[in-house]
Amino acid sequence: MDRALRTKTGLSLLLVFLFIFNFAETQIEETLKSQDTFSKGYKIAQAFDQIEGSIRFNHQAQPSLQAIGGFSVSYFLLFPLLLLGTAVALAMKKRVGPFRVFTLTLTFNYFLSLPFFLFFPVPERWAYPASSATLMSDLLSTRYIELIRPISGLDNCFPSVHVSFSMIVLLTAYKFRFRFRHSIACLAMTVVLSTLVLGIHWLPDVAMGGIMAFLAFGLASVVDNRYRDKEEPEAVAPAPSLPVPPVRSKGNQVFISYRRERGSQLARVVHSEMERRGIPCFLDVDDLGAEHFDQRLLSEIESIPNFIVILSPGALDRCQAPEDWLRKEIGHAILKKRNIVPLMVEGFEFPEPETLPVELRELVRHNGVSYSHEYFAATFDKLQSFMKFN
Repeated sequence: MDRALRTKTGLSLLLVFLFIFNFAETQIEETLKSQDTFSKGYKIAQAFDQIEGSIRFNHQAQPSLQAIGGFSVSYFLLFPLLLLGTAVALAMKKRVGPFRVFTLTLTFNYFLSLPFFLFFPVPERWAYPASSATLMSDLLSTRYIELIRPISGLDNCFPSVHVSFSMIVLLTAYKFRFRFRHSIACLAMTVVLSTLVLGIHWLPDVAMGGIMAFLAFGLASVVDNRYRDKEEPEAVAPAPSLPVPPVRSKGNQVFISYRRERGSQLARVVHSEMERRGIPCFLDVDDLGAEHFDQRLLSEIESIPNFIVILSPGALDRCQAPEDWLRKEIGHAILKKRNIVPLMVEGFEFPEPETLPVELRELVRHNGVSYSHEYFAATFDKLQSFMKFN
């Protein structure tokens, strides 16, 4: 399993296994159902109906056939396309990490939900007569709901897998900054809305589906961090480069700023390569003394002409917090008009300027360098060309 989680092939096989396991589990569950199962489900549905305040759909205006058709497309067609499209997009990325997070999130979500499917058999809303709900897609064709029955039992609606997996697609799109993430979010939300409009899911199904998605996404991110910590040193290890004439200078010429969780390995590489080229650098873990680190860092930024900030994916996400130190370092460098050079790791994209704190918005206008392990020497040649020396 450890090896499988390190390769895209292994992760793809995990997704295939998840699909096959779900199919087999659904078939076995159907054969083992008893009258007690239906009785328990009826009682739970009655409780859900009371929790919702006994919403009665027969008092609501029925959607038009065009609306029903649109929501049916979202529920039965758009949903699998979103999952497949996200998986393909992540599999095409160079890094394994994003695909690993997505795969593990789906896996964790399914197995966290499985006990509810087995021991908390909630029937779909339309299947509970007292709800007065209608399965709207049946107004178009009964074949639509029959198509998903082999992988989705009639009483496996709590929590809603459609909601969970749609929210996972949304979270993945924003975490890894998909180009069309806002459009993906809108499409994912139409799937969520279709579960209610079509009369399939209860409000508690939707709420629990969202909770499961966030919980599974958090667990997957924790697991991915452990693998990434082991993989990053190898991913950013220096490649051989041609000798570069040393820069004759006094004192530190470059301040290296980075987010510790994802940028520490690359910060070490930048420090080593720049020093090899004769450019003295300040790196906090090496150069901080016993004095208060906050004052020392700010004074070093003021005295050093060049400020390299390593921008890994999500590096600026926590900069909304006033006490975030990366925010303080970048803001101080901008305030003191240092020569700021962003070093951008694959997968990083600048957020919209208005989403950044006011003192950081100038950062997006600075010309930066994209880090490439394959073209290591060229990366640092370009980085050195951006430096201004005393």
